[in-house]
Amino acid sequence: MKLRKVLGILGSFLQIYSLLLVLPVAIGIIYNESLFNLAIFAIASLFSAVIGLFMRYSGTTGDPSVREAIVATVTGWVLAVLIGAIPIFPYTSLVNSVFEAMAGLTTTGISMFLHPSNLPNSVLFWRSFMQWLGGLGILTFFIAVIRESGGISQRLFSAEAHKTDAGSIRPSLTKSIVDLWRVYGLVTSIIIVTYVSLGMDFFNAVNHAFTVLSTGGFSTSAESMAAFSPTIQAVTVFFMFIGGMNFVLLYMILRADWRPILKNTEFKTYLFFFVAVAALASYELFISMSLAESILHGSFQAISLFSSTGYATVGVMEFPRPFLVLFLFVMFVGGSLGSTAGGLKIFRIITMFKLLKTRLKSYSLPKSAINKVKVDGEILTDDSVKTISVLLFAWLSFAFSSSLLIVAIENITFMEAASAAISAAGSMGPMYISGETLVAFSPISKIIMIVGMLAGRLEMLPLLAIFNREAIKH
Repeated sequence: MKLRKVLGILGSFLQIYSLLLVLPVAIGIIYNESLFNLAIFAIASLFSAVIGLFMRYSGTTGDPSVREAIVATVTGWVLAVLIGAIPIFPYTSLVNSVFEAMAGLTTTGISMFLHPSNLPNSVLFWRSFMQWLGGLGILTFFIAVIRESGGISQRLFSAEAHKTDAGSIRPSLTKSIVDLWRVYGLVTSIIIVTYVSLGMDFFNAVNHAFTVLSTGGFSTSAESMAAFSPTIQAVTVFFMFIGGMNFVLLYMILRADWRPILKNTEFKTYLFFFVAVAALASYELFISMSLAESILHGSFQAISLFSSTGYATVGVMEFPRPFLVLFLFVMFVGGSLGSTAGGLKIFRIITMFKLLKTRLKSYSLPKSAINKVKVDGEILTDDSVKTISVLLFAWLSFAFSSSLLIVAIENITFMEAASAAISAAGSMGPMYISGETLVAFSPISKIIMIVGMLAGRLEMLPLLAIFNREAIKH
């Protein structure tokens, strides 16, 4: 592995990242914030620019190998989180600020701030903007800006293990990523306009548009979306649903091509299970609410979990234990493969069921028969099925081991610990513990969740490969 190639990639990335850190300064100026608030972002931006410049001139250009791309990807995410935590550090502890930045960039939405409205507007904007950047992947943003063709784009995109099959939009991967970011920006703008037209002030509209489409869940209020009108909550259900969709399908819809969505098994499964869970949750809430309220809040809770947004209008702990078990399963599954949502993804669950079906069927077929896993009429390669199987095992192993570690450290039940571990690894947000309990966690438990958020966002394998000397020694 050539370290100079890694440094060259990281240097260019950090220089672009430094420009993004300037945006909250403009917000601070608009809202007449103190010089201290503005200086913190300026320092973070300058630090990113200087480190980036040093790395860029210490490194070299050229297409990275797979190993170099993996190292650059994981290191890039870690550096982005650490630098992104600098403007947050004055308002909380070091571990908490890193936790908040990791939750932001991974769109997890678990916050260390019980009352975010007490934060300066520049910091609120930065939290939301980090989630928006992390929605499609901070390295895909980097690729869209540099617009490099060839090995750099392909390997960085693959190493980030991002969930969007951008290659199905345009023959060129870079052009596909650029098109996805254009769609992402367009839909974000539509959401902002919609929120403003429904009475939300512009600053809140921007922040919530950033975090609803990225399915991040950070809010400017401790009440989350319960702070806004039922009409705003209703349209947010639709926006969260879009965030949990495959963005390639959304791209096709915006081009007035509805054929792919009508035959897409994953989308139909996503829609079916959302309706089913929403109906169950609405029925449970109907005991204490009107029919209209129960449908609104039941649908909101269901899609908030499926899309991994984590917004809330009612407390998740208001539901009985059977629902809490169901919600854990929903958090484990997550949204669609090409979405900003977290979780394992519906497509992979479908693939595992198809694999089980083919294995059972093989007992009644001759050995020469073709018996492959097929989704939407396409045969998945053995390598794809093997990768999904390994990812499922890694995901379950990581979530289970993290749960055991947390329950051994904290004075909570295993279900509460499991909800924290699954929420972190699945980029979710909701947990079966209070915000006060989470903030009071030991630094070790918080670090476990920080690692879980990064592992889940990179889909386990790139992070595990970093610790495999055989995978990166050459």
